[in-house]
Amino acid sequence: MSGIASNVNQIARALNGGYEPPMDIRHTLDELHDLLTQIAEALRQPANQEG
Repeated sequence: MSGIASNVNQIARALNGGYEPPMDIRHTLDELHDLLTQIAEALRQPANQEG
């Protein structure tokens, strides 16, 4: 968790310091959201158990 908090802090510092993300950031964020949704769905599925 501390690594995630550190990354969020770095992002916030950059944005508050005047950094402007590229115009296509919305597309990138949408792709990230889709990937995270797929990961969450995969984690909810029961694992195949071979005996």
